[in-house]
Amino acid sequence: MAGNLSAGARSLLRKTLFSLEKRLIGALLLIALCIGVLQIQSYYRGSDMQVESSELSLAAGNAQRTHQIETLVDDFRMAANARLSGSTASHADLIDIAVAIGDEVNALRLARMPVEQLRDGDMSFDDLSSHIDLIADATRSGTPTPEQITLIDQRNQEMIDLAALIASNAEADLAGHTKDLNDSVVQSGMFVTTAGGITAMLIILIVFDLMCNILPAMRRMHSAIARLADGELDVAIENVRLSELQALAGPLETFRRHALAVKSLAFTDTTTGLPNRRAIVEIAGTKLATMPARSPDRLALIVADIDRFKHINDDFGHAAGDRLVKLVGERMQAHASENAVVARVGGDEFALLVTLGEGEQPIEVAQGFVQAMRAPVDMGSYSLAVTLSAGVLELGPQDRTTPVDILLDRADLALYAAKNEGRNRAHVFTPALETERELARALERDLSQAVAKGQLRMVYQPIHSLHDDVHEVEALVRWRHPTLGEISPNRFIPAAERSGAMVEIGTWIIGRALADLARWDNLTLSLNLSPLQLQQDGFCALLINTCRAHNISADRLFLEVTESLSIERNSRALLTLNLLRNAGFRIALDDFGTGYSSLSMMKTFRFDRLKLDRSLIADLANNDTAQAVLEAAVTMALKVGAQVVAEGISEVELIEPVSQSGCTHLQGFYFSRPIEVDEVEAYYSAPTTMGAGTRTRAA
Repeated sequence: MAGNLSAGARSLLRKTLFSLEKRLIGALLLIALCIGVLQIQSYYRGSDMQVESSELSLAAGNAQRTHQIETLVDDFRMAANARLSGSTASHADLIDIAVAIGDEVNALRLARMPVEQLRDGDMSFDDLSSHIDLIADATRSGTPTPEQITLIDQRNQEMIDLAALIASNAEADLAGHTKDLNDSVVQSGMFVTTAGGITAMLIILIVFDLMCNILPAMRRMHSAIARLADGELDVAIENVRLSELQALAGPLETFRRHALAVKSLAFTDTTTGLPNRRAIVEIAGTKLATMPARSPDRLALIVADIDRFKHINDDFGHAAGDRLVKLVGERMQAHASENAVVARVGGDEFALLVTLGEGEQPIEVAQGFVQAMRAPVDMGSYSLAVTLSAGVLELGPQDRTTPVDILLDRADLALYAAKNEGRNRAHVFTPALETERELARALERDLSQAVAKGQLRMVYQPIHSLHDDVHEVEALVRWRHPTLGEISPNRFIPAAERSGAMVEIGTWIIGRALADLARWDNLTLSLNLSPLQLQQDGFCALLINTCRAHNISADRLFLEVTESLSIERNSRALLTLNLLRNAGFRIALDDFGTGYSSLSMMKTFRFDRLKLDRSLIADLANNDTAQAVLEAAVTMALKVGAQVVAEGISEVELIEPVSQSGCTHLQGFYFSRPIEVDEVEAYYSAPTTMGAGTRTRAA
């Protein structure tokens, strides 16, 4: 039982000592108790000292009276001796002195001084009248007898002795009361000092506890909370002894761990396990912010993506696409140096932050990653040969204040430049790329008004048949910008598709081209369609109704689409093309031979014509391999019953090889550049130089 009580007491003591609330309340209660005891004790001490002071005052009065009695007794003796010696002392003087002595003695009695008890039965001051009578009797006869003198002297001496004794006792009583009062004052001072010292010590202990224990612990906890609030999750939550702070420390530590987990999720790409865009932005921002202004350190920011990833993703499925991204990320990490950070910032896009060594060039680092990706990737049951395009930007102290998102955007521009240059390469960012982008954005803004302001016009490039005398032109749109002049379609068509103006422009092109076609009897028109138009609601009806409005039959139109449409993966586009083909329009695949999906598109849809990209034509005169590739492409097209148009015929030397390969139609600057609408009829009215079939024309 005693052990349980002891354990309970220890537990209570621990709870009290380790509780901020209980410690403060306990200390304040102790201070209040000390002050209360001090007040009570001061009250009682004050009361006692008041009594003792009164008694001292009374004792002092008594002492003064006893000294007065001594004086009066001495005066009485001297008056008595004078009377006995026959001097002038009168009887009345003795009586007056005796009365004064009686008054003083009575005052002592009233002051509770035990005069009668000083000597047993001593009544020296009680019967002074008989003593005066004795003196009077002794002097009445003239000369007192010796016996009378002796008796009177004896009585006087008794009075003197009694007065001295009374005075001595009064002095002793006064000294005793003085001592008691002094002792009380000293004791009261000691108590007040002791109680005050204890109170002051308690206050000092409380202040010490606050300054050295409680407040530092609270400041450390506050600092931890502030750092957590600022997002610094690596802070350690101190395990303090104060129960209130302990109660706070537990949830804070739980919050910190959960926040770390959330941050890990927020800053980690779940597919690859690599840092994500937010992470690379934070890491790059921190590195740049801590870079000294005159630091020689340099960083390379590389943005790279997998070439033609969309086609891979569509052909093999999203699961295969995710696996490919993960494997490419692992390969990048394996190739990266220890100080590099590899992050996935988009679907197939990666960002790399590399600390450059002395003399190391950013483009060389980026090309190293591009080279590392060229080896086939093992996908389990099959392998994929993939390539990488990369944009690179060198960073230094001058970029410390530039937002990382802007730096990533610049690297993206370099990536797009690498794509435009043919992919599978790296490109360095230059300010000209930003200028080009700003120009493209300006074009996007201005395109919205190009139709309304009549800035667009149609030109037509002839297409020559090698086997018949069918006259055909390809409709090409041109834009004369009010301040920039002629803008190439290669620039403003992509801008129109990005800005959403392509549908309006496409509608205008159809209306303008068909209106021109209505002027030319027996002329065939090749019309380019944007992938966005095939997604447009009511496009088939629009085209058919426009043909009817101009009395043009559908078989006079070739509708050209590019392989970027990926119709085998776009059911709406495929349905639209089938509806148009069923309505009598003929469908052509443009830029055949340059893209990944040309062959798969030919399996999905039966095209009436294939237009070979000029890249297959350009090197025919100097490259036997190019001739073999061209012949293979033409043979493939002819076997599916499609016409084959060779674009880019700019020299006479190219006519024979493309003709021998089996091409059915030729088009290029050798025959004619695009001509204005009013020149078309005159062009086809000019005599030919090669007879039937219009192999070449004098133009």
